[in-house]
Amino acid sequence: MAEEQIAPTYLVIGNGIAGATAAEILRAEDSAATVGVIADDPSPVYYRPALKDYLGGRLSEDKLSARSTSFYQDHMIRFLPERVVGIQPAQHRVQLQSGRQLSYNRLLLANGARPARLNCPGQQLQGVYTLRHVNDYQALLQNLNETRHVVVIGSGTLALETIETLRHRNYSVTHILRRRTVWSEVLDATASDLVLQQEQRDGVDVRLEEEVVEIFGDQGSVSGLVTKSGEQIACETVVIAIGIEPIIDFIKASGIACGRGVRIDSRMRTNTLDIYAAGDVVETTDQLTGRTRVLGQWYPAVQQARAAAYSMLDLLDNNTSFQASTFYNATFLYGLDFASVGITNAPGYQEIIAKPRPRMYRKVLLKDGIPVGMLSLGNRKQALTFKRAIDHRVNLLPVASVLFEDSFKLNEWLDRQGVPPPILSVSRSGDAALKRAAYPEGMSTNIVLEQRPLVEALLVPIDQTPGQSGEMLLSQTKVLTIGRQPGVQLLLDEATVSRRQAEISYLNGQYILHDLGSSNGTFVNDMRLEPSSTYILKTRDIVRFGKVVKFSFVMRSIDKQAKKIPEGSPSLAGIPEMQEADAGKLGQPVLKLDGSLLLPGAKMSLPAGVVATFKESAAFIVLTEDTTQEGNRPPIVFLLNNEKRMLLGREEGMDIELADPVVSRRHAEVFTGPTGFYIRDLGSSNGVMVNQTRIDNPYRLSHGDHVSLGGCMLYFVDLRTMAETTVRAPQVAEKTETSRRPAATVNRNVQQNVAQVGEKMERRPQVASPPAPQREREPVTRRQVVKQDSSQSASLPQLVVCSKCGGVNTRIARFCASCSAPLASMI
Repeated sequence: MAEEQIAPTYLVIGNGIAGATAAEILRAEDSAATVGVIADDPSPVYYRPALKDYLGGRLSEDKLSARSTSFYQDHMIRFLPERVVGIQPAQHRVQLQSGRQLSYNRLLLANGARPARLNCPGQQLQGVYTLRHVNDYQALLQNLNETRHVVVIGSGTLALETIETLRHRNYSVTHILRRRTVWSEVLDATASDLVLQQEQRDGVDVRLEEEVVEIFGDQGSVSGLVTKSGEQIACETVVIAIGIEPIIDFIKASGIACGRGVRIDSRMRTNTLDIYAAGDVVETTDQLTGRTRVLGQWYPAVQQARAAAYSMLDLLDNNTSFQASTFYNATFLYGLDFASVGITNAPGYQEIIAKPRPRMYRKVLLKDGIPVGMLSLGNRKQALTFKRAIDHRVNLLPVASVLFEDSFKLNEWLDRQGVPPPILSVSRSGDAALKRAAYPEGMSTNIVLEQRPLVEALLVPIDQTPGQSGEMLLSQTKVLTIGRQPGVQLLLDEATVSRRQAEISYLNGQYILHDLGSSNGTFVNDMRLEPSSTYILKTRDIVRFGKVVKFSFVMRSIDKQAKKIPEGSPSLAGIPEMQEADAGKLGQPVLKLDGSLLLPGAKMSLPAGVVATFKESAAFIVLTEDTTQEGNRPPIVFLLNNEKRMLLGREEGMDIELADPVVSRRHAEVFTGPTGFYIRDLGSSNGVMVNQTRIDNPYRLSHGDHVSLGGCMLYFVDLRTMAETTVRAPQVAEKTETSRRPAATVNRNVQQNVAQVGEKMERRPQVASPPAPQREREPVTRRQVVKQDSSQSASLPQLVVCSKCGGVNTRIARFCASCSAPLASMI
């Protein structure tokens, strides 16, 4: 009889993005563990980089949430709305303000930071603000109603973003900096001058090398301040944006090593056993310069949380230490596109600087020919390419003289050197080995994923023995963990099976078995795998875990069957219909008998008149919150252009503009290739998910694919190919009680030698469709009006598409229900 395994308890202190990210990973990787989050702020985690858009009136408060209000409940994570006042490391306990004590096996410190304050009188006056939380911005917005002039103190990105937003709202602003440069940790003097010139052109009163010695007021409200030079500046609002201070009071008192923040190693461990730290509470040390700093940035906090969670689970890749110094940082600095990687402002390095251009400054720093950092202001197109060279320590001396020449393509040069893609995320243990097995010829940045026949894979037990589970359907989106430890997906209660025996992952159209260094071995066809090695499974392989437990690996095709054309649908003749029952199982769009289209998750169908407009063109259909919940708003339709790359993102001017704070400004692009439409991630912060799988290469879209960008769900619909891609729910044998059968998903394969996808695009052949029964329709774009087909029922409303956001509105509406923009009249 195997010894009883007790599930661990993971505690996370902090409810910000670092705490929520880590808790989510801990739960996903260990379903049997107790995962708890302790925070004195019960509000859900919000997207802090979008607070400036909230201040500018471009984003409503309900769009700030980075997780739903039911996030912890949905993930079975215990949330305790209390304050931690002490830690007892020897006893593995935390002390709460209420007097309660909680035990833990491993603890994560992710309690964040507080805004730094000035050392001067008057900060308690009404009208003096620091900006950190949503309620800080709400208080500032309320005070702005009585404000004519604002003084902003600070030199970092928060100060710059606040000033730019206030000027766009036509407030008079004075900017006070203690030094001559802005954001001196990142920008050198040249880059700083470029940003300050932008401020001054915008009418900002910039005061360099100045400090505030007193803030004074009248009847409890601020009326002005006094500078070190003795000057008085009248104002009604003062914003202090001079940085953050990690909250380490109770941590330091517990004996955990701290400087400005909690000190950690490359695996996010503190100096105290079983205690880890991530996010704004930590202090990072640059390995090259030895300089310590508190980052206080969203993307690094997410990656630190991922690293900490995997480290707590003993799943962090041993060969990939956490490098805080090579983070990719991208934003806008007073209207200038900005990106940086690594060291950007330090003496002792060779600097390669691009030729001067208006409102543009670019440079890369080398040490013995190896790039250690880059800065790009005004144009960040090559930022990720330079990160690729920095991550993999590529010697750039042979091309140093042409690095910034228009004729030189660094990405193509790196391809020829066989350099892997840039590292944009923390690696889970085994990820590198899996990629080497799945992509034996290397992962080129130009790889395109192709569609394979639909198949499903199973582990079928051989010879019923103690500890064996029933038949197991393998997922294409989640790693299957196998072992004796509670919390694994395939639990084998047999003494010779290790606690974490092996994993099976799906990558590049293949199922890959990965031994986790098991004691008694993992065998395929009676041949033992080397410890920690991988093997690509083939159908009918016999897999043995330990000395007894055996499974047969089986792959079988899913039958494809085109549906017959339903009668009574003349306006969509030639397009097959899928039954709603099938769509429910497979998550496919449903073409109904009346010609309307129902998408999985939508409360109402797209009217037949709208569907008819994209009968001869592929389209992205966006499901908004109003579409999927209680609202009565139909999905939004964007037609795709065979001749043009279409950009998706949050930035104004994108072809498909998504007003979601989790969506990056330039998130992804859609383009046509030799075999159809492809989607590619443009280095977004939160990635592109296709059918619940994150993509890291161009991906060929098929009808019915659902694409997630941040919190936005999009469906790719191509009614011309619906007959080819519509499938029935697979007919499966009767299942045992322990078998699990999720809906089948489309397999993808890698097709090499497509480096010229963008240059040699062929127009996709058009599938002939029968003529519409009533009248010829014009192609409809997001900036045109959707015409109602006269053959449709008179009860269907005539619709107008908003020229600004693409929202579908009824004809009688004067303003768009999505963005409130005025609507054009019907054409």
